[in-house]
Amino acid sequence: MPTAVIPKRLGDKTGIARTGIFLAGVVLAAVVGNFAASLAVVVTIGRDAGEVVTFVAGTLGTELSFLLIGAAYLRVGSSFRPSVQMLKRRAVPYLISGLLASFATAFLSLAVTDAVVPAIDLSPGYMEYSNLGEPTGAGLVAAAVLSLAVIGPVEELFFRGVIQSRLQAALGSVSAISIAGATFALFHVYPVALLSPPAIIISHMAAYYTLMGAIFGWVYYRTDTLIAPALVHGTFNATVFTLPLWM
Repeated sequence: MPTAVIPKRLGDKTGIARTGIFLAGVVLAAVVGNFAASLAVVVTIGRDAGEVVTFVAGTLGTELSFLLIGAAYLRVGSSFRPSVQMLKRRAVPYLISGLLASFATAFLSLAVTDAVVPAIDLSPGYMEYSNLGEPTGAGLVAAAVLSLAVIGPVEELFFRGVIQSRLQAALGSVSAISIAGATFALFHVYPVALLSPPAIIISHMAAYYTLMGAIFGWVYYRTDTLIAPALVHGTFNATVFTLPLWM
């Protein structure tokens, strides 16, 4: 179990109820924060900004909302602090395993996409809904840099450092990793759900991002430091974003 300063377990009904209220409150605050950030970006840069500028500004706005909400909770609403100790040698196998599991999950997801989605003649397709074809060109490099410097660290602080750690105090490691993974998926899926895609698209994306979140959560649990999942998350994203540049 991560050595964050938290009660070992809140097994009573009050502890579990408070955990549910915490989760609902943090999720609601983050959704509102994401929308506010998106609106602020549109107002600030306008609708005619270039692809790279729009992507970078939108990403920074979203991640800033996660960071502010996570930091606010840790400062005023929490009695614990996530573990952010330096990586130790024993963490290396978990870093490698986490990366391999992430790439295997992505490969299986794309395989299912190619085999299942076209077979049921969805239009528009999964790639169009998920925007996996964006950004392009210089945007790919910017996305890779943001993944390592911002997306990985900030999202792992929010989803693992805040949500998973708090859930673990009441529910234990397995439930905490699973629920935090599902919450991670929620924030990747609901923007797509607003476009009213077919149900199978939502189900596919929800399963993929839940599993990815669980992988990052497992890395955090096993290494006892947020640096590990942040590194795995950022490296995976950066690799996926820059893959077209290698081909």
